[in-house]
Amino acid sequence: MTIPSSAAGDAPAILLVEDDAFKQKELEGALLELMPDATIRVGRSVRQSLSLLAERAYELIVLDMALPSHELRPAAAQPMSQPSGGVELLLELSYEERKDPVIIVTQHPEIEFDGRLYALGHFARAFGRKASANLRGSIHFNVLDGSWRAELRRLLP
Repeated sequence: MTIPSSAAGDAPAILLVEDDAFKQKELEGALLELMPDATIRVGRSVRQSLSLLAERAYELIVLDMALPSHELRPAAAQPMSQPSGGVELLLELSYEERKDPVIIVTQHPEIEFDGRLYALGHFARAFGRKASANLRGSIHFNVLDGSWRAELRRLLP
């Protein structure tokens, strides 16, 4: 299956995978400041983000790791919290052999993968031993410390 991507001259497409409204707003603001022509799509759960991934390739994916399984809907099952929901999306990118650049932005100092906890700086290497994804880096998001913005600027493709 061929995944459509942006044509030459189109605005860069960004997939922001984030379920926290405050963090989403902060990240959208920073991304649009750094890439003013970008179009941002937002996935707020694993299920919704998988659907957005199936629609097209992205010039950038900004990925939170702790995500709900699906969005809350009236009369539907309660979403399950998935501390490593972002790993599911990375595994899908690997399975599809996609090369969309990914930047992980999380409020947690560690990521659980393959039954172990990895510090943010060591996760990409551990993931790369089992699967492949175009991981550009990981950022620790701290609302009290704006250094994440400089790190985002540094990691942009």
